[in-house]
Amino acid sequence: MERISSNLFMLALIVYYIPKLFKIRKFNYRKAHIAVGTLSVVAMCLALFQKIGTEDFIKYIGFTLVMLSIGVTGYFLMKKRGISKKLHIISTIGFFVYLFLVVAVF
Repeated sequence: MERISSNLFMLALIVYYIPKLFKIRKFNYRKAHIAVGTLSVVAMCLALFQKIGTEDFIKYIGFTLVMLSIGVTGYFLMKKRGISKKLHIISTIGFFVYLFLVVAVF
């Protein structure tokens, strides 16, 4: 389940930034980004439940919290575009920082 979540997370980033990079307007990349990102957060929550009782459980608590913060800030980004956009970007960068720390430390 964690593999599915990480693949969906990367797909959500690609679906959002590739059309934006090439200035493609016909494709509604924002809705696709939201849909794929939501599936990614749900998959990470399910992965956390699968890891209960294993030694990786502590790591997945952190991953799930970071993914939830990305999802929550993304939800508020749909309502208001002010500080939520900065928090959403910071949360996304935080995911990669946490990923590096988990790989380097554990």
